[in-house]
Amino acid sequence: EKEIETLSPNAYAELIKQRNKNIPTFEQLYYKFYNDRIDKLSNSTKRRYNANYKRLMKIHNKKINQISLNELQNIFDENKDKVSKDSLMNMKILVQKTFERGIMEGIITQNDNLTKYINVDTNYKKINFEHKSFDISEIKRLIKDGSPNAKLILIYIFTGTRPSELLNLSKDRFHIDEQCNDDGKTKTVSYIVTGSKTEAGKDRIIPIHDLIKPYIKEMLKGDVFMPISAKDPYKVYKRDFFDITMKRLNMKHLPHDTRHTFGTLATVNNLDVYMTKKILGHKFQDLTKDVYTHTLINRLYDEIQKIKV
Repeated sequence: EKEIETLSPNAYAELIKQRNKNIPTFEQLYYKFYNDRIDKLSNSTKRRYNANYKRLMKIHNKKINQISLNELQNIFDENKDKVSKDSLMNMKILVQKTFERGIMEGIITQNDNLTKYINVDTNYKKINFEHKSFDISEIKRLIKDGSPNAKLILIYIFTGTRPSELLNLSKDRFHIDEQCNDDGKTKTVSYIVTGSKTEAGKDRIIPIHDLIKPYIKEMLKGDVFMPISAKDPYKVYKRDFFDITMKRLNMKHLPHDTRHTFGTLATVNNLDVYMTKKILGHKFQDLTKDVYTHTLINRLYDEIQKIKV
């Protein structure tokens, strides 16, 4: 510090300039955090982080120590009428984690991190993003339509899977017309092994309803189910499979509505609540049930056939 005090104004300015050369940008720190923490998570989580990162484009190339709270707040204010409060909260978490990475590396101090003061209040109408189940008449219209896209949407409805859980799923994860006696009775059953996002949802057994079994057989002619090779297969599925079919049939739904529809069908048709949670990959609040409710394939298969449309 004493040496700095003796520097001339020009020399001091040059010193600061040289120090700033080694200060990483927001983008550089974000990708360090992303590669360490996010890249190992599910595709849906990565998509969420990438979408929020794009909304912060104005600070991508700024040095982390030169980004002001006012600058950050302006970005959030610009997005308040565009995205939900949940999305703004996720953006705030992304910014906080990036700044925390700078603190960990000794680039900035805790006093420089003012991200907790970012205001995420919004007048955004969340109703625009609420999920709505397909009703019975819409399901019957999809069955009657019989197009490959309609059949695919029906597969999602009757399995309750998240859109990402079937994309590029290998053929060996589908078990069609196999003999099973895990409850003491030999039955011919069909099921899928898939899942993502949560520990409870990974590698779970999803029974195949008889209605969609022929549809799945049609789609298993290749090595994988829905072979979409794009960088973002979910985006392709939504744009080229789901949205185009909704528009053609004059229906208004989001891709995740199929999963909500399964939950509704399970309730209406009185499926066992614990079997339904097993199929959806939800964690039980009752830990005793979580541990001792075994996933019997025969039981799951019988349960799914209760659904009638």
